[in-house]
Amino acid sequence: MDHGPHKFDPARAGKLDDPERQRFLPNRRVVELLDLSGKETVVDYGAGSGVLAVEVARTLTGGEVHAVEENPRMVELLRQRLQESDAGEVKALAIQENSVPLPDGAADRVLAVNLLHEVVGETALSEMRRLLSAEGFALILDWRADVEREEGPPAEVTFDPAGARDVLEAAGFEVEPASSGEFPYHFAFVASRRP
Repeated sequence: MDHGPHKFDPARAGKLDDPERQRFLPNRRVVELLDLSGKETVVDYGAGSGVLAVEVARTLTGGEVHAVEENPRMVELLRQRLQESDAGEVKALAIQENSVPLPDGAADRVLAVNLLHEVVGETALSEMRRLLSAEGFALILDWRADVEREEGPPAEVTFDPAGARDVLEAAGFEVEPASSGEFPYHFAFVASRRP
């Protein structure tokens, strides 16, 4: 299937805080999959309103989170959340012309939740790979096209796990499953830079 990017509508930003979301994609479990010691630099790529960036920051004792977002309205919501939270070291950064204003290899972890289907055909995967340190990894979670669901984007704009793996491998990542199918509507992959 020929995919094109399918962007999240900022008018639906309230859905990101819906407690129902915790039933099928719990923040706690997503953060656990990052396997953090507490000192890492984490880039939350496509951070939206910052729900996960704040959760990640609360687990860090000496690291920092860069919450990066391209949509100007979502950047506003992100900055507002960060001002109102006690999250610690979280910096909001706007993606400009598909570029994140951080140096090569700056991230120990990149978190990309519900983003893969939004960036098809763009340079975001190359940018994530650029940001990763040699020992780091990206945690990629997205809606599955091959399961029945009433939540999320239309199935025809998302990937099944095999299709997602193909896209990530084509972008220069080595890909491993991050979980054993515990998310009913999502796949989860750990993607590290292929040398």
